[in-house]
Amino acid sequence: MSQGSKEIRNHDFRRGDVIERANLQVVHGLLETFARYATQKLSSTLHQPCVFEIVQLDQLTWGDLSVGLETGVYFFTFSLPPLAGRAALVIPTDEVLAIVDLRLAGSGEDDFTGRIPSELDQAFLEPIVEDLVGELGNAFARIQSTVPILEAQEANILFVSIASPSEMCMVARALFYVASRPPREVLIVFPLQMVRTLLENLRAKTALMGEGKKDSAAADTRRRLLEIPLEIVFQFPSIVTTPSELLTLRVGDTFGLGHPKGRPLEVRTGGLLVALAEMCSSGVHKACEIKEEVTR
Repeated sequence: MSQGSKEIRNHDFRRGDVIERANLQVVHGLLETFARYATQKLSSTLHQPCVFEIVQLDQLTWGDLSVGLETGVYFFTFSLPPLAGRAALVIPTDEVLAIVDLRLAGSGEDDFTGRIPSELDQAFLEPIVEDLVGELGNAFARIQSTVPILEAQEANILFVSIASPSEMCMVARALFYVASRPPREVLIVFPLQMVRTLLENLRAKTALMGEGKKDSAAADTRRRLLEIPLEIVFQFPSIVTTPSELLTLRVGDTFGLGHPKGRPLEVRTGGLLVALAEMCSSGVHKACEIKEEVTR
């Protein structure tokens, strides 16, 4: 395949129950966060460099996926309540045994072909995988807080119950590096309903945050409007005079306002009448006291 060309895949149009591309990117981002957490946790536990690297997401029926998982892999089933359903971490059996060997201060480079984990191996694996599943819960916590629970370890897919053969699953494929061993493929399998619930929670959370932002913006707008400075005028009634009377005015002359005692002044802003007030004194200063609000 030439550089820049794209991989062509067959599409089964009978499978309408799939996650949309935009939502796949969200899930991919969450799983990349998990991969970083898991890399740090496992490297710290085994005192050896270990790496998880998410490669791609697939959507397959459990029946189609199961065909290629009959031998050579080991299953850790787990749940993430309150998300419904059960998921699985699928690791090549020899990598699982290498993890146990490293945990016991071995080199992890022995030939584990033909072996499956014993009960003692399972006891060593349990806290290690519980930590990994916990890191998946930490990655999902951005959207939904969960209580990760490691439920079982199985070497035979016949005893693994994730979904019915016809049900769709989301499969995260990752490259897994343990110490100096060559990279192997690891799978994280989720029933599609679990992923859909997670995405629905994300949409609800996003909508709620959006409403909160709208409310905050509206409140901020109201606050700013209430802080706009306004010019208030205490207005006496108009009087009538002539040009000859105005021309005779000198400094010190008095001019009658024609405002009857007891008649309120009009309080206006922007030309609009908003209240009525009476003249009064505030210490040595003249002032006006609001007596009545004018509503329209």
